[in-house]
Amino acid sequence: MTINYLSGQQNDMFMQRYGFSSPVNPWDVIQFSGNARIHLDSFLSVFNIAGLPEEYYHNSRLSNDGDTFVDGAVLAAARTVPTWSDGDVPPIPSMERKAVKEIQEECQRMLAEFPTTSEQDRKLLDSMPEARRTLDTAIKYRLHRKLFIEKVTQALEIYQERILF
Repeated sequence: MTINYLSGQQNDMFMQRYGFSSPVNPWDVIQFSGNARIHLDSFLSVFNIAGLPEEYYHNSRLSNDGDTFVDGAVLAAARTVPTWSDGDVPPIPSMERKAVKEIQEECQRMLAEFPTTSEQDRKLLDSMPEARRTLDTAIKYRLHRKLFIEKVTQALEIYQERILF
């Protein structure tokens, strides 16, 4: 039996309603405040993501064997990272590099706003196996937000390496 916890929902809603979150929720969102934007079609092609935004999926038949990087968090990144698309106009590599760097820097600023790192959260969870459920859940939620932001940063790095030689 499979339980569907309302597909298309962000982690904060899952936390409020059900008391859990996921680091690979394909519907999670990061609110970016800068003006940097990357080329949508190029980003999608690097990760073999197809479909409309509401129906993105990873076309694993186009991926290399053993390539397991693309998960729900990368699909969420495709929906949440600021992008642009102008028909058949290709990205200008220097401008695309600059945009990737700006978005990565914004991700780093978001991570720096947390009182702990993801590694510290993992150690904290490991050191308190009998922690109260609410404390354990809160730390996991914070960890999942950080893991998502870190995955977006990694995806941008891979994007830059693969498309912007």
